Amino acid sequence: MANLDFRFDEITEQYSKRELEAFREFASTTTLPERVSVEIGSNRGRFLTALSQDRPDHFHLGIEIRHKWVKQSKKSIEKLHIDNADVICGDANLALPIVFDDGQIDDIYILYPDPWWKARHHKRRLIQPKFLDLLHTKMKPEGRVIIRTDVGPLADAMREELTFHPHFFPLDPQDYDFNALPLSTRERSSIEQDIPLNLVYFQHS
Repeated sequence: MANLDFRFDEITEQYSKRELEAFREFASTTTLPERVSVEIGSNRGRFLTALSQDRPDHFHLGIEIRHKWVKQSKKSIEKLHIDNADVICGDANLALPIVFDDGQIDDIYILYPDPWWKARHHKRRLIQPKFLDLLHTKMKPEGRVIIRTDVGPLADAMREELTFHPHFFPLDPQDYDFNALPLSTRERSSIEQDIPLNLVYFQHS
């Protein structure tokens, strides 16, 4: 399922033409199954490939903005003979409206998102009211938003945005099987350096 007829505003369609064409091509040639989880910012694909092996009953789609990491992830998927995962390249804000039908996504994983440290760049952070409105449209009831970061102030800001939104409510990380999730490349590095981990777990209603 997909929304091939979805169109953004004229400026976005013009300046993101190639990216949007790639998303529409993917959506027109790929039929996603009923149970889909999404990792936004899949990096080298370590978490995505491990998760797809641990949870074969789901299809796992990574969205990564850097071409070199998409290529590396695809090579890993092919090498490991994984048939329930894939990666697409581009901005998740542009991909989600096209690639997914409403209410299709089970879980969203966002691991170590860019903190955009400068105050004038905070508007570029992923977790914003407009993006949460989009997630609300695309996620199933009781779908989960799983976020990990080693930046405490960013975690606080994301919790605030999610808490304020009427369609997401917090989950206690202690009640979630955190140890069952694989480690990403960044998380392994943080653990080795004893950097505190911040968990932001919410459920969609």
